[in-house]
Amino acid sequence: MKIEIQGEGAFSSALIEIDPGERFMSESGAMFHATVNVDIDVTTRTRGGGGFLKGIKRMLAADSFFLSTYTSTDAIPGKIGLSPTLQGEVQVVELDGSSQWLCAGGSYLGSSEDLELDTQFQGFKGMFSGESLFFLDVSGRGQLLVSAFGRIVEHYCEGELIVDTGHLVAFEDSLEYSLSKAGGSWRHSFFAGEGVIMKFRGRGRVLVQSHNPSAVGTVLGALLPPRQG
Repeated sequence: MKIEIQGEGAFSSALIEIDPGERFMSESGAMFHATVNVDIDVTTRTRGGGGFLKGIKRMLAADSFFLSTYTSTDAIPGKIGLSPTLQGEVQVVELDGSSQWLCAGGSYLGSSEDLELDTQFQGFKGMFSGESLFFLDVSGRGQLLVSAFGRIVEHYCEGELIVDTGHLVAFEDSLEYSLSKAGGSWRHSFFAGEGVIMKFRGRGRVLVQSHNPSAVGTVLGALLPPRQG
């Protein structure tokens, strides 16, 4: 299996080449082109099974209920083009089985067949972050595709790292995290527009996005004319 990231900046996409017998899966609706020898199926199941229940849990993590799966129908490799809904970069994360990755809602784009998808409850503290209560938990050995709104920046946390919750893409489960206010008090954080931050502790990689989808949506929503009844 080969994955090539195409384009730069806000218009990145991924081209996946699968050999006969291989399978790749993606968020439903991410495919924008494919060769004629690619069979496309829609399912709620991943390598670890789960079916309907896992689909519901993915929805709680702000991801798709359904997954699209791709296989080659003959002895020739098939190609699939995937792109995220929001404009931004796409990155491949290599998993060697030694650690799991937790993806923030909407950042999962696709994965190879040997990776298992599940959800991890981040506790009711997630209610105060303005984000999903669940993370998408990715484990196993294989390739994970994540997408971002804007540019993806990778940090290696060795001690402590602070990330705004709206800019989080994914992180390794070797890291512990807690939610906290950005300013000196919750009131200062609210009026400063900084909101809630995540404090990571330990050693591991963290991927963040340069733009906050929720913040952009709030600005654009205020500019739209009121709905006519």
